[in-house]
Amino acid sequence: MNTRFLETFVAVANLGSFRAAADQLNVSQATVSSRISALETELRVRLFDREFHATRITVAGAMILDKAQEMLATERTLRNTLSDPTEAVGRVRLGLVSSVVHTWLCDLIEEVARYYPRLGLELTVEPTPNIAAAFERGALDMLLTTDDRHDETCVCADLPPLAMGWFGPEGMCDETLTLADVVGSPLITFTRNSRPHTNVLALFSERGLRPSIVHCITSMAAIARLTQRGLGIATLPLASDLSGPELFSINVDAQLPPLPLYCIWRRSSDAATYTAIADLARDCAERHQRLAQRPVGHH
Repeated sequence: MNTRFLETFVAVANLGSFRAAADQLNVSQATVSSRISALETELRVRLFDREFHATRITVAGAMILDKAQEMLATERTLRNTLSDPTEAVGRVRLGLVSSVVHTWLCDLIEEVARYYPRLGLELTVEPTPNIAAAFERGALDMLLTTDDRHDETCVCADLPPLAMGWFGPEGMCDETLTLADVVGSPLITFTRNSRPHTNVLALFSERGLRPSIVHCITSMAAIARLTQRGLGIATLPLASDLSGPELFSINVDAQLPPLPLYCIWRRSSDAATYTAIADLARDCAERHQRLAQRPVGHH
């Protein structure tokens, strides 16, 4: 049964006029008449008497009026529920890079649990190419990643980037180094050809330098551990949860470019939920960005 026909029936019954109902619904009077006729044909009853240019509801029409209003109220509730992400139930499969894991992921999970308590997150932490491939084959619903994506099937929202810094063991915390000094130590950075890896190599290249040894590591926790042991100088996001008593941000005369972040999801029936999560992610990233703007020092 077409709910527009029911809506039209209720409007005519309450207003007592086809013309008034047409004005309220912003349609022509002919459309109102057509909808009422179609509804009467479907129900096999007359809903209104139209004698002497007056509109009077019939006994049969009066019998179904309350039920019609209830059905329309139920439809409005259903539509409101579907358009309100706070009512979301189920899971969202989220792929993300480790840089987010060790900076503001916990804040995001707390915010999702606060605003959408019936929504679960299923997390996949992999390098950018891996989660991009999983998203492409439909194994992930959303991405928090360092590479943007622009096509008509997806939304790609910019997030506040992560400030990056140089890190070393405790013995280097009071030193100010040049890039030439850093070249003399092994460089510990992210996966080969990742955004952080290419950014830091480009920085050396601009100064005509090339690190003699570069350790490319998928795990940020492993990067931090090797750096704590004095096995090299690392590039890591500032204000991450890996900083500790044996890992210090150090002063280098070359500032690392920030690490861009993007939230990507498909334009689908669940887009309202994904948009809501993206908004929370942006808030968390902004708070972390303010935290990372503190002066370089012991973290």
